[in-house]
Amino acid sequence: MNMHAFSALSRRVLFPLLLIVFCLAGCSDDKIDAGQPAPAAAPKSLFAEEPAAPFRSISVDQAKELIATRPDIVILDIRTPQELREGAIDGSTLVPFWAIMQNKLKLPKETPIMLVCAVGGRSFAAGQMLVKYGYKEVYNVSGGLVAWKEAGLPVKY
Repeated sequence: MNMHAFSALSRRVLFPLLLIVFCLAGCSDDKIDAGQPAPAAAPKSLFAEEPAAPFRSISVDQAKELIATRPDIVILDIRTPQELREGAIDGSTLVPFWAIMQNKLKLPKETPIMLVCAVGGRSFAAGQMLVKYGYKEVYNVSGGLVAWKEAGLPVKY
């Protein structure tokens, strides 16, 4: 097998396997320190004049600000229906994680999207996939709903 064929095979096989492992490890029921900084360095302001990266993780405070100032943002909650018992961000829509991973989301590519899950692992992986599928503005809420609630922000039940 030549190097090019091996590289193509590894991208088709290894990437999905690593993504699944990342998602399962990132969203377990184990306690996670939600006070840790976001995995990717966020810019000084979400609303800077310079062009924003298509995908980035944001703090719950930045998420709250974004919701307040961007009425066009779509909030997708990618937890399971059973996890909704823990509450949800007002205005969010429940969308199955695998629907996003399989590119079944039917929103215009220019739609700003905010993703939230339990602790931020699934939404981080889903956000990377949405950008791969051509979405232009995607945010991951670092720490997920756990961090949102720990910050004292409101949830609906």
